[in-house]
Amino acid sequence: MKNTLTISCVFAFVFFMILPAYAIEHQLGGFVRVRAFTAGDWSANDNDPGGNRSRVDSRSHLAYTAKINEDLTVYTELRMDSVFGGGRTTVEGVDENEISYGGSGISGVSEAWLKLKHSYIDFKINETNFLVGKQSFYEARGLLLYDAAPGIRIKCPVSDQLTIDAKWIKFGEGGQGGNAHQDVDTFAITPEIKLNDNIKIKPYFWYTTSRGMNNGEKTWNWWCSDINKFTDLDMYYLGFDFDASMGNTSIWFTTLYQAGSANVAEDNAQIWNGSGSVDFSGIVALGGGSLNLGKITLSGQLFYASGDDPNENDDKIEQFFSAEAGYYYWSEIMGLGSNDDAVPNNIGWSLSNIMGGGGTLSFCATDDISLNFGLWYAAAVEDFQKSPDDAPAYIVEADDYGTELNASMSYSLMENLSLSLIGAYVMAGDAMTEENVDGSNIEGADPYFVQAQIKASF
Repeated sequence: MKNTLTISCVFAFVFFMILPAYAIEHQLGGFVRVRAFTAGDWSANDNDPGGNRSRVDSRSHLAYTAKINEDLTVYTELRMDSVFGGGRTTVEGVDENEISYGGSGISGVSEAWLKLKHSYIDFKINETNFLVGKQSFYEARGLLLYDAAPGIRIKCPVSDQLTIDAKWIKFGEGGQGGNAHQDVDTFAITPEIKLNDNIKIKPYFWYTTSRGMNNGEKTWNWWCSDINKFTDLDMYYLGFDFDASMGNTSIWFTTLYQAGSANVAEDNAQIWNGSGSVDFSGIVALGGGSLNLGKITLSGQLFYASGDDPNENDDKIEQFFSAEAGYYYWSEIMGLGSNDDAVPNNIGWSLSNIMGGGGTLSFCATDDISLNFGLWYAAAVEDFQKSPDDAPAYIVEADDYGTELNASMSYSLMENLSLSLIGAYVMAGDAMTEENVDGSNIEGADPYFVQAQIKASF
């Protein structure tokens, strides 16, 4: 009787689980990519091979979408990374004795490399759209945020020309006890203004606040290494995106002004000449355009992000910086590009203390093959101070990051399957090599990057 009851309960559970499934639209998608690459002389120092990498790795995205009705959808996406032949994992915060997916055999393989990329609910009430959970954000062309982050987004169309877009983004959780209120939160309003079919403007009103930065350190990567010395933060970002197109020509522009202040922990006030607080004042501006000539497309851009004068008697920070999840892609090596996991010595993942620009030429050789060539240059806006963990701080009096050459090819092997080949080389300048630093005993080197990748989407 007991077995009969158990079997009956199982069948009833399965029946009630699959019964409503007929009303739900289930969608599976994602991609798998495998790449082999070599990144050499990444530190721009012949005597320091620490940044060099040469390996084969893979990345898999598995996305599941449940469309319950026209007004309610649930999204979930997982990401899995592995290094071929990988032994001990090098993932930050993960036990070094755990084994990565790339290791041979299946016994003992850990889940350390399985990451939740997206998990959110998308629903509408009347014409207002709500997105709640961990979702993708693309703010100021990635300068402020270009990644998944937990939060809430509300989009409300006021008219055909105006949509109000309000966001709350959680960058850091303080925890409990005495740290309960030491969170890092951003509140933003970014309305979308459509002047006509060809011209769009998107203003930015960002406010980031924290009562204690210690526990937000892992999710807010400041340009200076003294993040733990701040106790309070009130930060503002004001600016806008501008996009216009006409026929085969398009132009774009973005600018942001950064303002605000932070208090300094009392026992660390000496890092700013005894001051109990610091004020922020930074600016970033960039713009560019493209011209489509059929099989050939020409693109170019210029950018500027303020730096800070390394004056120890100064209680102002004039360097532009953003959250750890703010990325700006512009070239293959200095601008993240396809390697997407590191940048050379003294270069930031987002724009900070840098000015420069460049352009690309894209050519469709055939229906399946496209070629891309790029030329880029970047320089430091201000000299900068470095504070190594195992050495005294020093000033890098230099202004030339370097000149970069890129070349790539993309080949569509078949539908949903592509092959890409990439090569890039940087003629490193003194701001990257640091050869002009007093007492320096290094020989500068030029970073290079070569990659082959195959990618299948489904």
